[in-house]
Amino acid sequence: MDLRKRRSMQLLWKALFELMTEKRMLFSKITVDQICEKAMVHRSTFYKHFDDKFRLLEYGLNQLMERYWDIPLEKRMLKPFFWSDEFFEGSESLKLVHSQHGDELFFDCMTTYSMRLLKKDALKFIERSKTIDIPHDLLAEFHVSAMVALSAWWRKDPNRASLVQLDQYFHRLVNENIFVIPPVR
Repeated sequence: MDLRKRRSMQLLWKALFELMTEKRMLFSKITVDQICEKAMVHRSTFYKHFDDKFRLLEYGLNQLMERYWDIPLEKRMLKPFFWSDEFFEGSESLKLVHSQHGDELFFDCMTTYSMRLLKKDALKFIERSKTIDIPHDLLAEFHVSAMVALSAWWRKDPNRASLVQLDQYFHRLVNENIFVIPPVR
């Protein structure tokens, strides 16, 4: 990718991130004009790189989540809540999530983004696991939906359950046999 393009995209992401975290503006209320003004980038430059602020948010989330994908797949799938917490602790991602508390549009975007990536993860994991006579894409969708439902439930009252308990609930809700990986031959 050309250096100018990368620089413009980074400036726009930094501007959106700062508006949400430092200015404490809700994503749903931020306009493209505000992002461009903060980034000191012309509006036409914004639209050269992004269709809308949602694509910019997705770009930024990809930047923030890069290190998460370095956590081994087995760890991410076997203890999704524990490892998510390990990743988020003290991160820019956590700062972003806290700043957007109460913005349902932001959390809808975050959920959609997360579900898409987690489904890819689940499919990879399922392919390496025990053979099950359920279509793998259906099973992956179900597992990710269980994670999202548990997260939403926990977000309403984090004092209800620890992350260890959430991982246990997750394993009890989904088919535990999927978590048995056959030995490598």
